Amino acid sequence: MIMTKLTIFLYCFLLTILSINSQQLQWILLSDGSSGDTPMPRRDAALGFDSTFLILYGGRDQSGMPRQDSYAFNILQGYWEPLNFPNAPSSRYGMASASSIGSGLYIFGGFGMQGSSQFYNPYTAYGQSGLVSYKQNPAGSDKQKPKTMNKRDAAAMNKQNPGVMSKQNPGVMNKQNFNQMNPMGHNNYNDNDDRADENFHALPDSWFLSYLTKSWQQTQTSQQGRGFGSAAATPYSSGLPRIIYSMGKSRDWMYSTVESAGQVTSGYNPIGAGQAATIMYDLSSYSPSYPHARYGHSTTLLTDNHLLLFGGCLSGYGKGGPCPSKDSWLLQIDRGHWERLGECPTTKTGAAMVTLPSYSVCSSIGQGIFGGWSGGGGMGNEPPVAVLWGGREFNPSSIRSYLSPNDEVAVFSLSQKEWHLKKARPSSDGGFPMQREGAAYVAGCFQGAPGMFVYGGRSVNDRRLLLSDLWFLQASSQDALSSPNSRGCIYPFSYYHLHGIFQFFTYGVIFPIGYLVGRHAINLSARRPLHMGLQLFGVALAICGFSFGVHSVRAAAWLHFKHAHAIIGIITFILTIIQFCAGLVGAIFLSMHNKKNASFSETDHKYHPKVDHSDTWGGEGVWRIGHRILGLLILALGFVNISLGVFLAVLPLPVWIIWYIYFGFLVLLIIGLEIVALLRRSPSGKSGSYTRTELREDPKGTSQSSLKYSDEPTERHQTIVTHKPRQGATRPPPPEPSRRDTSLPRHGGGTNGDDMAPLILNQRQPRPGDVTSSATLPQYPRPNEREYPAPIRKRSGPSESSGFDYYVGYAPEHEQPLPYVQYFIIIFCSCYKLMLKSTIVSFALMLCLFDA
Repeated sequence: MIMTKLTIFLYCFLLTILSINSQQLQWILLSDGSSGDTPMPRRDAALGFDSTFLILYGGRDQSGMPRQDSYAFNILQGYWEPLNFPNAPSSRYGMASASSIGSGLYIFGGFGMQGSSQFYNPYTAYGQSGLVSYKQNPAGSDKQKPKTMNKRDAAAMNKQNPGVMSKQNPGVMNKQNFNQMNPMGHNNYNDNDDRADENFHALPDSWFLSYLTKSWQQTQTSQQGRGFGSAAATPYSSGLPRIIYSMGKSRDWMYSTVESAGQVTSGYNPIGAGQAATIMYDLSSYSPSYPHARYGHSTTLLTDNHLLLFGGCLSGYGKGGPCPSKDSWLLQIDRGHWERLGECPTTKTGAAMVTLPSYSVCSSIGQGIFGGWSGGGGMGNEPPVAVLWGGREFNPSSIRSYLSPNDEVAVFSLSQKEWHLKKARPSSDGGFPMQREGAAYVAGCFQGAPGMFVYGGRSVNDRRLLLSDLWFLQASSQDALSSPNSRGCIYPFSYYHLHGIFQFFTYGVIFPIGYLVGRHAINLSARRPLHMGLQLFGVALAICGFSFGVHSVRAAAWLHFKHAHAIIGIITFILTIIQFCAGLVGAIFLSMHNKKNASFSETDHKYHPKVDHSDTWGGEGVWRIGHRILGLLILALGFVNISLGVFLAVLPLPVWIIWYIYFGFLVLLIIGLEIVALLRRSPSGKSGSYTRTELREDPKGTSQSSLKYSDEPTERHQTIVTHKPRQGATRPPPPEPSRRDTSLPRHGGGTNGDDMAPLILNQRQPRPGDVTSSATLPQYPRPNEREYPAPIRKRSGPSESSGFDYYVGYAPEHEQPLPYVQYFIIIFCSCYKLMLKSTIVSFALMLCLFDA
């Protein structure tokens, strides 16, 4: 009994010790890259795991050229050796790769030369590939004199990477870490991936290296050749694994296509010749229900039916979005449904992400038994867990990126559907792997422990430095979840976010308020300065927001300004500048000219001048109408572009809901106010500009100037008269002033659109015995006369004027316009055309500068 208890105690004690030692992620350095058998430093290569070997294929070397060589790393012996395959894939880099334990290594696409022969000559490829010019120096230019480094650059590099520079000679790097620069500059020096990729072709083929036969075979091809996509395979399968490869870019476009091959359910094609089965086609980036097109992202199969996607670059190549990104998605393959996950790790492109194997899988490798997912189940008794490490976390558009510490590893749990940031322990010498992008990685086992292998890549601190070291991150599912936390979730900030904030406040807040004030606040005393101040402030914000948007673009201008958001943004910005200049011209030359129109009003049989102060600060006639229409057009384009930008920014769902509620409120408010403005307009159809009239008071109430014509008779206007029909369809010309009947007084008209203007001042004076309008006479029935309601007279021709000139014999058609108005219109039109041409030329120069 005592021995049994002692045995149980010792067993529990040993389990406790083992669990303590394995409750953290552990980095192990397998090769520092200093030995002579180490492959050439490279990035964007493919790495596979075959029991006790690592298989390295392809990639991009220091010169920027794609490679075709293959190497094997003996895990038990710890050395590299070159491999020769009779039918290997063509040289390439940036291919999507995935490895399945017990099955093989799968690669798809990438950038490379046209041709698959191992004797392929890169010099003659420039002519065969149809390139019109040498974007960079041809192959072999690395024999030229290398570019040296001055002391200032050496000091800066030594500050970023302590220990890299030699203490004896600050301008020379240590041998094991430094790779001689190639002056041809395929991005390793010029830091321009997009320009380097223009020299090569995006390949559409896919290849499979069988670990059983030790040979390559070409499998399916895709409809679009693309590179820097991502592939994921069923990690543990004794046969053909299921393979999912997603998205990527070509030389001029970016795709959201997701395709499947290998083990399939109903509806998918088996592996072999022909086209791959499509899970998701190339869709637009204006929907929140699926991940948008991208490249440089990371994917892994958590189960046979769950694909995890993280990060990448969504900018350029005909699409838009943040670069780098931090959104996470989970695909249920059988349903084709994408689920948006919570965001926690910082932004990344070119990161390493794998699903961790279990201890049971690693123990069965030597026996040729691969349990786990070949039947669609989970990893034994352990829940599926993925680890994410490395990648580029910032670019020139980043303002605050919160770089990951050296010991941080992101962990995702499928059961919890959450990300966690964990700490990893250093290697035995106390070091951590250098943060890098474009590393070759694969899930596997080392000395019976599961984890992830990482080889090579490019340093994110010194982007001219390619690496050739090999590391192993030892971790199982339980180890990863039980490791201590590193920090909370990260929310970086960049010029891309700043662009969205500025443009939202410009076209979503400032300009709408300015429009409502200038268009509808006609009784507001501070209308003019408030409108001008708001629009001036909005233009300043628009210029800043446009600048931030251009700066946040990672790709070249000709690659970026190809989608709807970018095109509408440029058009809206140009119209905004034109509207601002037009409004400024109107404010300077027209707003200071308040028209004073003199007319006459009748008060107690005496006539006095009436002065109209018309508020024409926004322009007159066509000018005012054009200013309003252009303002509405800018508002509409701004609303549309903000809506598109909300989708491209990959914002959370609550942000979309808030914006569209606010957008609907603004649209309804503007439409409602426009309807009210139309209902308040005068029947004559004149503009509803505010007119202030100074009129003398009429204490006796005898003034008739307030009487106006209307389209239909009212009770106030209805009078019993004897109708006398007109002689013809057209009204005869007015009589001469000497023959005009002045016996009856006429009602004062003014500028109300009628033809009842006041009489001239030399009319006959009243005489004793005259019957006035105030006399009261008895009414006698007249049976021989018919009673007609007095019709409302309207002007029947241009000879009838609403002004005073009609009664003095001066018809309006004989009136000549003021000369300076015509001259001003001609000068303004010329300036407007010149400004439009200057804007177009400036925009063309700006595109040339971006392209350069």
